[in-house]
Amino acid sequence: MLEGIKGVSSFAGEVDLAIWVVVGLSILIFLLVVGVMFYFLYKYSNKRHSRDQIKNIEHNLPLEITWTVAPMILLAVMFYYGYTSLKAMRTIPAQNMEVKVTGQMWFWTHEYPNGKKTKDLYVPIGENIKLAITAKKNDVLHSYYVPALRLKQDAVPGKIYNAWFKATQTGAFDILCAEYCGTRHSYMLAKVYVLEKDKFDEWYNSDKKTPFDKKEKIPLHPGLTLLNDNGCTGCHSLDGSALVGPSYKDIFGRKVKVAVDGSLKEILTDENYLKRAILNPDAEIVDGYSGGMMSSYKDIISDEDIDKIIDYFKGGKIEVKVDKKAKAMAILDNNGCTGCHSLDGSVLVGPSYKGMFGRTVKVKIGDSLKEVVSNEDYLKRAILEPDTEVVDGFSGGMMSSYKGILSDEDIDSLIEYFKGL
Repeated sequence: MLEGIKGVSSFAGEVDLAIWVVVGLSILIFLLVVGVMFYFLYKYSNKRHSRDQIKNIEHNLPLEITWTVAPMILLAVMFYYGYTSLKAMRTIPAQNMEVKVTGQMWFWTHEYPNGKKTKDLYVPIGENIKLAITAKKNDVLHSYYVPALRLKQDAVPGKIYNAWFKATQTGAFDILCAEYCGTRHSYMLAKVYVLEKDKFDEWYNSDKKTPFDKKEKIPLHPGLTLLNDNGCTGCHSLDGSALVGPSYKDIFGRKVKVAVDGSLKEILTDENYLKRAILNPDAEIVDGYSGGMMSSYKDIISDEDIDKIIDYFKGGKIEVKVDKKAKAMAILDNNGCTGCHSLDGSVLVGPSYKGMFGRTVKVKIGDSLKEVVSNEDYLKRAILEPDTEVVDGFSGGMMSSYKGILSDEDIDSLIEYFKGL
């Protein structure tokens, strides 16, 4: 978020000016009121004026006019700057590229005019981008918030609200959800990547998933692609770990207990059950999980696509080459790690991941400093017990433990990725 502290959109300057005007006038009024109060306390204290010197003043016309007109002028100034900045934000240029933004628990999807769908938003610098923002049917309220662009717009199920921006600086900037939307609200993170025009055009006209793909990868199973594109893997893991919903690992053909109308029943997870779970998720809730967490995908995912998803579940262990770097980056992004630790050596809330593995660092253990090598053991401790050894120059209490959140396999993937940075 600090990358865009100066604002990187065409109207960011006007928004910032409006904020500074309101804050500045508020401080001025505060100092004036408090200053006069202390002056009167001093001048008219009991030590300096006896009771018989006190006069009953009924009114003072010049003073009454002053304290009526002056606030009106100050409010008019605030209104003017607020209105002009709002007008700049709401006046969408006719020439633009429209991107559909859909929020759901707990995932953002960006769909481009050519049909590309991505989790992160990729845009060219200096071009008008119109966002058609909504939330999935039967989902909850979300709020699309990009602080660096000075952009925030509610995402409401069944309604489309438009917003726009023109980026003035290349880089990666955080997308957050500013409306509490459930248990994994804080994981609803994405990025806006502002690219040079030629790099964006090259990606936009290619079949690459992101502009940063170095080489073509073996395509994923179409069922897995559908799960990723519809945000399903934000709540259901692929490795057996429990998230908001049951894991997809070995999901087909096993016996599970489900709650049906208040009573428990054991069923087999065959094709019919999985179709019902996708189209009517609250009809049979797996024991140990809560209802009302998943929206129905009726009229969203076609029958043909549901068959592809079930085919993926049946395959279980389809041999697909895993991009280890992409897997590690997904773990970092999905758990919000890159919001506090940079990849390029710059210092944010915590140390940068660049050159992290194998270097010697000073850490605080209690009240003493100690030099350690950031090897596998140290990095595991840093992930699972972050406040035990705090790197010198940084503050403790900023990072939560990932014990019970990241699996041993996830941690190993991250450490392997750190070795190459």
